[in-house]
Amino acid sequence: MGILERSHLTIIREVAREGSLTAAGARLNLTQPALSHAVRKIEMQLGVKIWRREGRTLVLTQAGQWLLSLANRLLPQFSLAEQRLEQFANGERGTLRIGMECHPCYQWLLNVVSPYLERWPKVDVDVRQKFQFGGIGALLGNEIDILVTPDPLHKPGLNFTPVFDYELVLVVGHGHRLYGTPSVTPEQLASETLITYPVPPERLDIYTQFLQPAGIAPRQQKQIETTDIMLMMVAHGRGVAVLPRWLVDEYAPRFDLHALKLGDEGIAKQIFLGRRETDDDIEYLTDFVKSASEPGAVV
Repeated sequence: MGILERSHLTIIREVAREGSLTAAGARLNLTQPALSHAVRKIEMQLGVKIWRREGRTLVLTQAGQWLLSLANRLLPQFSLAEQRLEQFANGERGTLRIGMECHPCYQWLLNVVSPYLERWPKVDVDVRQKFQFGGIGALLGNEIDILVTPDPLHKPGLNFTPVFDYELVLVVGHGHRLYGTPSVTPEQLASETLITYPVPPERLDIYTQFLQPAGIAPRQQKQIETTDIMLMMVAHGRGVAVLPRWLVDEYAPRFDLHALKLGDEGIAKQIFLGRRETDDDIEYLTDFVKSASEPGAVV
């Protein structure tokens, strides 16, 4: 049995990604014959079949699938380690990579990031919204350093800090039949077009905490990525939306919007910042969490 090397994991990942030796070779700057030789050499070194042929396609064996899973976990950590070492060598602090699972939180994030960059002139900030394994997986897999989420999933090795509370409300435009009413029932949304961010219904609180328990579904759902366009659509009577009350209060004067409580009790939520426990000694990271938790950071 030979020694498993980083280059082996890189080849396994790229062949799986591209689906062919030719395409994978192009990404790895190897010719197809050279990559074919490398593939055979890996299997000989490790003493196990990693691929099997199905026509012209290479399919991973059970051992290959396990190695691919290992590659997806370890290779981002190798890249992060090299990046951090290069930053230390160049006298830099690093890059704080923030993952967003809260679409309407960008305005809040801007309020936090601006003074943070002033305090940490040698730290860059990168914001990511699409993850290979979802937000929690991205945090565990070192794709990101901080996860902004309303739905923490507590796992060993992760810490979640609550940074602010908010209420989800229904938003309607001036001409809507519910404009001016204090609250809404699930039944009143059965005939509505619900405008949401591009998130699956099973991850939307309006469905999981309000509509589905009552056995209700909206007449139609439309997905829109940007908050401004979403609220413009609501203001022009194209549907209703569910957003944090603080965000609606900010936009209400511009679009003549009205916020309704969802049911008699409303839906209370919190925003959390998740991070890895192993990063607790990184000063610029813990400072971001501390500053984001201060009352002045809330919109």
